[in-house]
Amino acid sequence: MPRRARYLFLLVAGTLSNACLRAQVVNIEGRRFLNDTLPWQGYVNFRFNVAENGQRSLSLGLNGAVQYIDGRDRYFFVNDLGFSQVEANEFLNTGFQHLRYNYAADSLWTGEAFVQAQYNKPSKLDLRLTIGAGPRLTALNSEKLRVNLGTALMLENEYITDGPVLWQGRNSSYVAATLKFSALASFTAVMYYQPKIFDAGDHRIALEGGLVINVTKHMTLEGRMNLLKDSAPPAGVNELTYSWNNLFGYRF
Repeated sequence: MPRRARYLFLLVAGTLSNACLRAQVVNIEGRRFLNDTLPWQGYVNFRFNVAENGQRSLSLGLNGAVQYIDGRDRYFFVNDLGFSQVEANEFLNTGFQHLRYNYAADSLWTGEAFVQAQYNKPSKLDLRLTIGAGPRLTALNSEKLRVNLGTALMLENEYITDGPVLWQGRNSSYVAATLKFSALASFTAVMYYQPKIFDAGDHRIALEGGLVINVTKHMTLEGRMNLLKDSAPPAGVNELTYSWNNLFGYRF
């Protein structure tokens, strides 16, 4: 591993360790790298947002990702750390860590496996540990537009504030589309559907749209809108929540 790449990986991992999005569905599709030719890539983003989750809240956050490609193998690490203030109360923490391995069978099909740790204090999620795997299909890959479909089976171990410890299986299916307007701007839209296995009435649906503007070769500006519907949230947490994130980023 080149010394510079190793240093950048450790910098991102160490700075952002032990980190969750406001929504309880972590959108990895909106954080993938469009360039599949470079062996090492990464970015760091600073964000602020306004969200509605029963009460108005303000949030600050730092997130980043590193990707390494070696032939058909791809390793992708994402980390997020956030601080939220609900009304005039004290700041609460959110965060997640996500590690994903991809194996490209051919130009269309990819096998994926992932592990994830997540917490969201405003939504009473003390900790959720997830492991899963499934196929990914590149339905369209042109110069301007990329469309991907995927599904996975995953096992969740969930700790809710003042609630029981839960073990449950879920399916996670998604469709993602990225439209590249030019070398300066691109837009990504993603929809996730995560029903509980054998109980589709218990499900999560998430929608996210993000616009990225490349200010320079390394500097970016980004805006993201996220909607989440959880049919079975913890007591006192709304079924429907939204968040708007503005991010200033550095890519390497």
